[in-house]
Parts: sequence; structure tokens; C-alpha cells
Amino acid sequence: MTDKHLILYVEDNPANMRLVDQILKQFPSVELAGAETAEDGIEMAVNSQPALILMDINLPGMDGYQALEELRKCTETRHIPVVAISANAMSSDVQRGLDMGFDGYLTKPLNLQEFMSMIRMQLQLD
Repeated sequence: MTDKHLILYVEDNPANMRLVDQILKQFPSVELAGAETAEDGIEMAVNSQPALILMDINLPGMDGYQALEELRKCTETRHIPVVAISANAMSSDVQRGLDMGFDGYLTKPLNLQEFMSMIRMQLQLD
């Protein structure tokens, strides 16, 4: 039996959540948990220690950048890789995300190949 890799997706749009859930079904060792707000996502990350966090940037209340800052400040979560997934697709947006400390930055609509290889790389899957 293989170990499960928990991925936490912080996303307020149910359609995007379903799409990522469908894509991740291709990885039998991956389990997806979802949070609709950054605040819930941070709490879930502390409690469940996911292998990877996928973070929407435009969230109600606290945005993805603020959430990343909180995750990096917290001893329980600072080691967890966080990948931004955002509709902000300008190269300056991507650069800002990487400069802010995201471990990767994917744009919506998701490029399937790019998304799959990011997941493989972050979780070190074959």
C-alpha cells in the first residue's frame, strides 16, 4: 500500500474545486481536501499537514498572498510547499507570486500538462 499524499486546495469557486478533484483522480496516491477561505485553509493546513497546498489568489476576506504570509510565519506550516493558482495571468502577476514566496504559480484556465507536472514535481511522484 502506498502512502497517501494530501493536497489542500484553497479555492472559493466550487467548479474549480471539482475540476482539480477530477484531474487529481489520475494520481491514486493523492487525496484532495478543500477550503473555501484562506482562514479555513490555514487552520486545515495546521491540523492536517498536507503534502502540498494549492492556493487561489482572489479569495473572500484574506487573499492568497496574505494566506501565504501566515503559512510561512507558522512553524507547523512553513515547510509545506504552496503553489498559487490564479486567473491573474500577466507575467508581472506570476513574477509577483514567485517573489512573494510561492513554490510555483499556475494560471487559470489550468493547462493540464503544466498542472500535472507541477503536482508530480512537488509530490515527487513518478
